[in-house]
Amino acid sequence: MQNNVPIVRVTIDGMVTHDIIAIKVRHLGYYGADRFMVDIPLGLTAAMDANYFNTLGSAEITVEVIVPSSVSLILFIGQIDNVRIDILDRTVQLCGRDLSARLIDTEISEAFLNQTSSQIVQLIAARHGLTPNVTPTSTSVGQYYELDHARSVLGINSRSGSEWDLLSRLAQLENFDLSVTGTVLNFNMNTAQSPLALNVHDCINLYIDVAKTLPVSTSVKSWNTRSKNVISESSGIAIGASASLIKPNLTTGQAQELVKYHQKCLMQHSSILIAKMPGELDLMPAIPVFLYGTESTLDQVYMIDSVVREITTDQGFVQTLRAHALIN
Repeated sequence: MQNNVPIVRVTIDGMVTHDIIAIKVRHLGYYGADRFMVDIPLGLTAAMDANYFNTLGSAEITVEVIVPSSVSLILFIGQIDNVRIDILDRTVQLCGRDLSARLIDTEISEAFLNQTSSQIVQLIAARHGLTPNVTPTSTSVGQYYELDHARSVLGINSRSGSEWDLLSRLAQLENFDLSVTGTVLNFNMNTAQSPLALNVHDCINLYIDVAKTLPVSTSVKSWNTRSKNVISESSGIAIGASASLIKPNLTTGQAQELVKYHQKCLMQHSSILIAKMPGELDLMPAIPVFLYGTESTLDQVYMIDSVVREITTDQGFVQTLRAHALIN
């Protein structure tokens, strides 16, 4: 990985500028909206003065980078949520989210009981001018509604929340990934990827945080009113600190799935990798990396949780990734 200083092109509601002070893009993953911050000089052209930014609505913004010897690559497409005009310093800061913001900001009151998850995603994508990248599903939402555990997950009874909330819940039920990449709405199966190599010598800074006081086991207890039985499941090491969960009306299978899920979540906090390195566009949340070069047991596979990319005049193009160790 080389510390290239890219040429940057920012398009704001159709208007293009190459004069950039700083750019920060935070890729979050886990059904969350990516966020951006762009600082540019104020009034370099008459068309982009204080009046222009004062009257700018929730415009679309595109950030492209051109790394030397490379083609133009889109770093981010998003929606401007906030404009901060610094009158004395003559700068403007634009902040916002990726285009999942269109779904997050749209309240939903439909149940979609006779449609499948993939059909719902395609319909919502079309409403917001997004291109659907969807793996077909076969189970109707009405069938999920009939299941007690899915009823609360989907929140159909309340008929509230946003379109993004609904798609996030459907993705969890289908065990799918959900994201917006540029103008594409992705709703696809979780697929295992081969880890990308990460050499310690390619990093500017590298830290591994190892937690020593996490609970080492998880237990789930439930009273099922249909079977009139107490359901109890556990996972992890029997000795030491334990996390306990109490949920009503679970079946044995549901309790097993829940305890495994929460134990996995706990273990994700046991070893955290934080690495700063020259910027590139390949590493993203949910991509595994294999760290090597520490010559210790820390050389292992980590799953990326977030990536923050920054472009500034003083440090060039850099990125910081946060990842958790994958526990077998």
